[in-house]
Amino acid sequence: MKRILLLLIINVSLICSLQAQKISADKVVMYRDLDSLKLNLHIFQPSKKASSNGAVVLIHGGGWNSGSPKALFPQAKHLADRGLIVFLPEYRVRKRNNTTIFEAVEDVQIAMAYVRNHASEYDFDPNKIVVGGGSAGGHLSLSLAFIEPLTKGLKQADYKPNLLVLFNPVMDMSKEGYAHRLVDKEMKALGRTWESFSPRQNINKDFPSMLAMLGDTDKVIPVKVAEDFQAKCQAVGVECQLKVYEGAEHSFFNAGYAKKKGFEKGTINRWHYETIEEMDRFLVSKKYLEGSYKAVIPEGAIYPIPQK
Repeated sequence: MKRILLLLIINVSLICSLQAQKISADKVVMYRDLDSLKLNLHIFQPSKKASSNGAVVLIHGGGWNSGSPKALFPQAKHLADRGLIVFLPEYRVRKRNNTTIFEAVEDVQIAMAYVRNHASEYDFDPNKIVVGGGSAGGHLSLSLAFIEPLTKGLKQADYKPNLLVLFNPVMDMSKEGYAHRLVDKEMKALGRTWESFSPRQNINKDFPSMLAMLGDTDKVIPVKVAEDFQAKCQAVGVECQLKVYEGAEHSFFNAGYAKKKGFEKGTINRWHYETIEEMDRFLVSKKYLEGSYKAVIPEGAIYPIPQK
């Protein structure tokens, strides 16, 4: 009996893994042509639109070094199924394009401006755009709220988000935060300071409301940094909901997190489903989505906390 149950759990895990691999965008369009490189938006379109007529831009992470929009395809599919059109941009990264954090921010500004400027084509409200991202993608999401235009002809109003949903976002580039030395070096080479690209040092009253989800054992984004970020937001009247998950480390929200932590291939990460549910709850509270959503968590899902 135990053997049958074990085989059933393994089969369910494999099915879920295969389903995640099969997720694909409905459409791919180019938003920036750099001659030798074309940058695309991967688009998920809803079959039935939410009454808010909103849109979402999801930005993948990878430390500004690597990564792919595919990392957030499960979240994109969920949001499209719930009635929102979702755009996931490609952007230049260090390992693939020999670039810096500057170019990554530049690209996402242009991507967001493209999305807003094509609102009539895709039939959504340009003043109801949620921007979300994980890790470095969370930083890039936040950057749209405060970094000045890096491209001639662009205005902040073109790319400013109306709402933020952040998965363990890089909030700080000080020595307390993430990648201080590297960002400091890259910024100095451009005649800039690391502070100019660091969210925690630039919080102001014009930041949009946000939800940030974080693991309490995250070594990249310490909880004390996130709590200080939240306090600074609240001090200027900006809503920052902080949801902390016990036992979770960096990247805990990703479907493939369990494998990354050394668990057997096909192990189902319970946090992946719970963070999608929390994101949905937040969007309902902000009237971007209607009704309530309860994640259907597959049998056998676990919190993949490595044993010490």
